[in-house]
Formats: sequence, structure tokens, C-alpha cells
Amino acid sequence: MKAEYLRKPNSVKLRRIASEYEALGFPGCIGRLDCAGWEWESCPVGWKGNYVSAGEKPALRMGAVCDDDMYCWHLGFGIPGSKNDLNILYASSLFRSICQGLWPPSRPQETIAGFSLSWFYYLTDGVYPDWLVFIKTYKHPKNRKEKNFGKQQEAVRKVIERFFGVLCHKYRMMRNPCSLWYADAMDNIKDACVIMHNMTVLETKANSTGTHTAHVAMDAAETEGAGATTYHALEPPTDYNQRVNWLQEVGGQVESREYHAQLQKALVEHMCSRAGDDIVGESSGNEFESQ
Repeated sequence: MKAEYLRKPNSVKLRRIASEYEALGFPGCIGRLDCAGWEWESCPVGWKGNYVSAGEKPALRMGAVCDDDMYCWHLGFGIPGSKNDLNILYASSLFRSICQGLWPPSRPQETIAGFSLSWFYYLTDGVYPDWLVFIKTYKHPKNRKEKNFGKQQEAVRKVIERFFGVLCHKYRMMRNPCSLWYADAMDNIKDACVIMHNMTVLETKANSTGTHTAHVAMDAAETEGAGATTYHALEPPTDYNQRVNWLQEVGGQVESREYHAQLQKALVEHMCSRAGDDIVGESSGNEFESQ
């Protein structure tokens, strides 16, 4: 069940997810990323110092990525509650794979407001680092363009918070402190709840179009008509020396603050052009700096 309902999307699925986000104004986006915790009532006394969370109770933390339908395709679990979102990020198998060039299986190729987009990215809150694969709001927006971008980003990103809320609302065991002794048992319960949630999401999407066949046809149409974005497969070099250089280049791009700023600025302009004359007419410079 886990291999079917809780796995990384393949190239075709990634294109469908990216096309949905492109319709929302975020071309190249493939998910929202955030973290949450599950209180561990039976945490061993000797471990509590490492597992006590911000709520002053022992907990295990999880990091999740979901799409616009709240379908969760990545969920890491088991990090002690004392760790913050950055600790969870650095321990995540997903982002280790990104930095090693093993994920995603394909990359987009599109020009956004003069910026050449060649990486998929995720919508996050402000605690995450300024990496190319993370897009967050401006902490201090300088004009109405950046303020409008922040509103749109927050509106789209909040789906991941809804996912955690829905998960706790649907499954009481996830909502209440866990009394199990072993973290592995908690991990199995967490997987079961997320799998059932994902099955419900898929069934709801299928029923909304009438049949599974109609849903598949709609996905194919979205993929074919995904705008000007093209995709190419990720093909790491086979030669050892070339692969080492390639990995260094990939890691440098992923953690590049310069690329992050350029992509963020390009998305601001892209969002502004989508909004039309309302934002363009109001925003001619750094209006907020003088206030």
C-alpha cells in the first residue's frame, strides 16, 4: 500500500502537479513543504530532554510535501520534538536526494520574466533557507508587487497546513497524544493514516469527474497543455570524475542564494503580469520604504 499511495511522483505525475501550480501562478512548483509534531505520551524518561517540543511535551516531528489536492507524496517522520524545521530539512531523505542530483527525475525548462527556470521548487514559510528549491514571501516587502506576491504565495501554501489539520481531524489517534512505547509503531500508524487520507483524496478526485477514466483523460489534457514549459529527463554522468563535478555543480545551484533571489524576483513579475493593470498601476517603485 505504501509503495502505491505514499511514494514520490514519477515524471508524468510531476508534470501534472506542475501544470496545476502553473495555473495558480507558480510555474515550476511541485508542492508545499511544512512540518508538524505528534505528542509522544509514553516517551522514555531518559529521552525526554531530546524529545520535548516547543509545547513542553515530548513529541516526534514530521515533514510533509503535498499538492493542491492535499495529496501527500512525501512524509518523513521520527525526528525528536526538540528539533526545528531546519533540522528536519537537513535530515530529510528527499532533500538529500535533491542535493545529490537523484531527484527529481526530470526538470522544467521555461523562461519566467527573463529568468531561465531549470529546477522544480517548493512553497515554504520564512524559516527555510534561501535556496533555489524554496520559494517564500519577502520578510519586508518594498512595494505592492512584492506584497501581492506574498499574499498569493501564502494563500497557495496554506494547503499544507490544511493537510495537517484534516489529518488530525479525520483520525483521532493522530490528534491525541500517542501512548505507544515504540517510535516504529507510531511510524506505522502515521503511514496508515496518510495512506487512507491519500486514498480518499484520489477517490474524491475521481468522483468529481465522474469516472477514473475521465480523470485520467483530464490529467493528460493538462499535461499536454501546460503552457510553454518543457521538461527534460535528469541524466547524471556515468564517468566518475564527471559525476563528482556534476554533483558539486548541482549542490551549488540548489543552495544558491543568488538563484533564489532571481527566481523570487521573476515570480513577482510573473504574478504582477497575471494580476494586470491593478497592480502595475499602483506599483511604480519602493513605495513602502518611505513609509
